[in-house]
Amino acid sequence: MNRLYFGDTRDLFRFDLVRHIIKSLHEIAGFTFIPMLTEPGARTGRGHTHKDLAKALETGKAGSQNRDLVSCMKRLQEIESSLEYFTGIRTYFENEQIPAEIYARNRFSHETRNQYFENIAGTLPVHSLICVDPDTGLEESTPDDQHLLFTEVKKIHAHMDTGSVLMISQHLPRAKQRELIRNRCRELATLTGSRPAAITDHEIVFFFLAKNPKLQERLFDSIESYANSYPDLRSYPYPSR
Repeated sequence: MNRLYFGDTRDLFRFDLVRHIIKSLHEIAGFTFIPMLTEPGARTGRGHTHKDLAKALETGKAGSQNRDLVSCMKRLQEIESSLEYFTGIRTYFENEQIPAEIYARNRFSHETRNQYFENIAGTLPVHSLICVDPDTGLEESTPDDQHLLFTEVKKIHAHMDTGSVLMISQHLPRAKQRELIRNRCRELATLTGSRPAAITDHEIVFFFLAKNPKLQERLFDSIESYANSYPDLRSYPYPSR
């Protein structure tokens, strides 16, 4: 996650989906956010986030029906402080009666990734939706600080309890999106022994894993019902039905 994109359409989609899933699954008691916050680096400019959010409202993109969250995103676009951003996210979920734990005490870097995930894995809350948000997504061949490794997914999955759900963000290329999603689902299934589900707006995809098969089935249904509420969304249970 990069602070230049606080409050953009991906945030709107992500946090509205999180709210929907937690509200629909009685097993899930709270939200755990692992933002993998990186330094802004050479990337500049924030004007596009305002434009994107306005366009999302005009075109009915994912999350646009949630007026309270839209207002929250607009406020978050105006801030520069990471602390204020995470405080705003926590406040939004607390107002929804959803306890939120945000692991944002340390910046994420490729050099310190082992310690970063080691510190988190042993302290995960139980019965939580655990969202990991790398800048780009999963990568093994040439990873940098924008990527999450499969070994790190395996570590978090191994440490979470059977009442929790793991959610992973992945940005999509313009071509061969369906192939990438299905390949990633296959890789995650092999890695964890769980049956993944995915949902995408064709710009970003979220993958979901649960250890409990019954919880996973209800998770599939929750994701599918959310996908049906917005025209640009598509859900992928694995293996595809």
